[in-house]
Amino acid sequence: MKLLRSTFIAFCLTPGALAFTATTNCLSKTNAAAPAKFTTQLQMSSISVKSPSGEGIPDEDQILKEKLFRQVLQEKNVVMDFLDFITEESIKATYGIASAAEEEEETGAESFAEVLAEKAAEAGSSGDNIGLFGGGDADSSSTSMEDIKETRYQPNLRSDLGSTVLVSGTADASLLKVLNNNLFGQDNINNFQFTKIKALVENVALAKKTAISREARYSGLLDKLSIEPSSGALPAAAELEGASSWIAQISSTDAPTLLPQVAELAKNSNDLKHVIVLVTGVTSNAVEGWDALEAASGGNFQCTLVAVGELFTDAKEGGLYHVGKLADATDANLASSGGMSSNEVYQLLGHALALESTSNQALTAYSYSQAAIEAVASPYAEGEFTARDEDGNEIVDEMKEVKMYGRLLQGLREIGFTRTAELDVLVEKGLEGFQEFMANPPKREDTFTLAKASRDEQDEKIMAILDAEIAKTEAEKKAEEEAIKKGEIEVIAQQWAIKEYSLRSIGGDVDPSVTEIDFIKSVWDQALVEAENTYDYINSAEYKKQQEKTAKDAIGSENKLFWNGMDPLLRKKREKMVEKVKKQYMDLLSEEELEAIILSE
Repeated sequence: MKLLRSTFIAFCLTPGALAFTATTNCLSKTNAAAPAKFTTQLQMSSISVKSPSGEGIPDEDQILKEKLFRQVLQEKNVVMDFLDFITEESIKATYGIASAAEEEEETGAESFAEVLAEKAAEAGSSGDNIGLFGGGDADSSSTSMEDIKETRYQPNLRSDLGSTVLVSGTADASLLKVLNNNLFGQDNINNFQFTKIKALVENVALAKKTAISREARYSGLLDKLSIEPSSGALPAAAELEGASSWIAQISSTDAPTLLPQVAELAKNSNDLKHVIVLVTGVTSNAVEGWDALEAASGGNFQCTLVAVGELFTDAKEGGLYHVGKLADATDANLASSGGMSSNEVYQLLGHALALESTSNQALTAYSYSQAAIEAVASPYAEGEFTARDEDGNEIVDEMKEVKMYGRLLQGLREIGFTRTAELDVLVEKGLEGFQEFMANPPKREDTFTLAKASRDEQDEKIMAILDAEIAKTEAEKKAEEEAIKKGEIEVIAQQWAIKEYSLRSIGGDVDPSVTEIDFIKSVWDQALVEAENTYDYINSAEYKKQQEKTAKDAIGSENKLFWNGMDPLLRKKREKMVEKVKKQYMDLLSEEELEAIILSE
């Protein structure tokens, strides 16, 4: 696998690209399933770094963006390590492969590294290149889908889904496509072997219009699909006969009444083994009636609740959304999400039926707000990037968990996890699993350590390039500042020499034959010393403080005869004028009239 992990930076630093890009569900041993092509910050910096003025020297904002990018990349690396680890663990669990530590205790077990070494030998004997995860290169003639799947995350799938699935309350095309399990260019779900998909709806004509399309015809969906009128909000017991899986959609207002009825129907069915209920319009982290359904399931059937807010048909897909346990959701998140794409929800619903991790779980799904999406583009507010208030106290990063979740979701899609595997990670591991991994990184002794080492080597090269680029730009900026300082000092030196020439000429200290230019040349070294002292003074904090005080004292000075901080020459001039006027008009004018006369001069 040869994916460049820094692809994530384009998401972080490109305006208008804050929404995540949906990927296909097919991952080859190289990067056949990589997301859309991005231009990374590294690629941009390797060409040249330009300032807004086009002078080739980045300003402070650009340097800060570069630092932010590096930090986000480092945070993303932790996500990639986590996904590598859980992928390795899932492969071990699926194929019964022992780790190096386990092998010490159970000598008969074949280690994970040994299994991939055998695959490498097989690929090498056929002349194939060895990919990152032990697979061959992108040569389709020597690569099978089974080989690819053995090196990917293996979600734990449900068993006994049966051959018939019943859908009530909706006949959404996105859900039917998933259940049909024959999407072009995407992986099939191994435990979806439905030969009949039965949909019960209120408006059969409308449902057929939206569900039946050219794609449905060519994919074989029409051979399985049966759309029939519903007898009510829920199917009758007779309509459930023969169905081993049932997906129902109800509203939150009807949930307290209908969920207990769903429980009774499922409990009394001889065929039903799996029930998925989508509840729409949910605004809190509890759905009344779910307890009844969960209690009725027992050992009779598996049930799953998916609670969502408002569904939007025109919402953008592939955005930043949250999937997790309903009880862990906050009312603020549910209220601020503003709904979710119906396509995303129905796809999630279909994939939830496939997974064992969603069994007997009350889940929620919601889109993050625009503010949360924008926050994901920045690093965690920790260390160098800690935010502080006016008193210097640290401000807690309230968006940290959202950022972590965003990193996790983007990592899943960048690597190319299937949507089923993506949902399994979000439900089975979730943010808690990722945080636990960060707090206690496990010891790695298998082949994924090699993958991490290879990736770290690439990252070190990236960081070295960035360090060199930043050092270069800072050196160029410093050189430019020194050149500007030198020019300003020379201007001050020339002014000092001209003034000194005038004063000395008036005082008779300069021979009349000496020209101004000759005098400047003769005192130039002294002029530079005086100018540098003046430059340091006018750029000092003391001078700036004095200027601020003078400016403050001068406020309203246009109506004052004298004020603090006024120019000494001006003060002396006005004092003489006051003295002269007083002598002339002492007996005729008041103090106010005298002041008005002087101000008018």
